[in-house]
Amino acid sequence: MNTLSAVILAGGQGSRMGGVDKGLVGFRDQPMITYTVRLVRPFVHELIISCNRNEPEYQLLADIAVADPVEGFEGPLMGILAGLQNADGESLLVLPCDTPLLNAEVLNRLTSVAGENPEAIVVLAEEGRLHPLHAVIPVALASDLEQWLEGGQRAVQRWMRNHPMVEVDVTDLSEQLSNLNTLEELRLNS
Repeated sequence: MNTLSAVILAGGQGSRMGGVDKGLVGFRDQPMITYTVRLVRPFVHELIISCNRNEPEYQLLADIAVADPVEGFEGPLMGILAGLQNADGESLLVLPCDTPLLNAEVLNRLTSVAGENPEAIVVLAEEGRLHPLHAVIPVALASDLEQWLEGGQRAVQRWMRNHPMVEVDVTDLSEQLSNLNTLEELRLNS
């Protein structure tokens, strides 16, 4: 059986929120990341949080808290690479910290299709538009991603499209994929 680890990406700059650490921003009286932590735990045997600051706070929520392998805020692929390099599962469920409205129905679809396609990158899609930070990636692709990043590439979808990929349509559940990137979006969804 394919074992599944997860990485929650919480290593961004939070530039649209004034530079705050988005994962720790309050949402409905809790840090936003706690919704994703609680949701993902039943699906995986190991939870990694990729963060570039506030590691002690994140370590309390995860099995492992890791930083990007390169200093600075180099984009989500660096956080995915950190997850792939530290995962002990065969596949890595990737989720951002800023989609707290996500529920188990979406993850059931994603992980079910991933279980049927263990060699492919499985990614959520909405009317043909990818949500590349909601994906399951084979851990075996870690060295390929590392080489991609060493070559100066940072585009998530471009890297994914270099590999077998399966899209999981969740158009009917699209409201769950809302990224809460600004303080106004947080307020409107509270």
